[in-house]
Amino acid sequence: MYVNLYPNKDLKKTKRVLLWGGVFFLCGGLYVLLSELIAQEEIRWAWAAAAVLISAAGTSGVAVGTGYFHFKDAFFSMTPERIKYRLTLYGPERTIFWDTIDSIQASEHVLVFELKDSNQVIMRLGHIQDPQLANHVSVSIQLAAIEQKVEVNQTATYLQHVGL
Repeated sequence: MYVNLYPNKDLKKTKRVLLWGGVFFLCGGLYVLLSELIAQEEIRWAWAAAAVLISAAGTSGVAVGTGYFHFKDAFFSMTPERIKYRLTLYGPERTIFWDTIDSIQASEHVLVFELKDSNQVIMRLGHIQDPQLANHVSVSIQLAAIEQKVEVNQTATYLQHVGL
């Protein structure tokens, strides 16, 4: 199962917001920088440095908005061997193998994977923008955990075979 967590429509909207916000910051920073260097009798170096920082933030917004810097895909992928996901566009990609999971604690906003080596991996469902999609991912993981015989919310899941 593969789910794109950030559809093209939302990605284009985010890029457009970053582009226009970046243009605003870039123009504002350059205006303040030029006014400091040209119009002022005495240069205020703190203002000039702040203007350079604002211009740099604007430049990075314009670069992301125009596609010069690419976003990574935000996705969720699950196979019988592993769970793989990246919940945010610049977040880390995580891979969890089913055979390393000891138990799963599921709540409305978070999934906590208790690993067999006593580590925890926390999947924050709030990073998924669509609440229905976050619920779908959570329920899919819980159902797959039952199938993989992984304990969910402190309830052991042993499948029983009924003989006929």
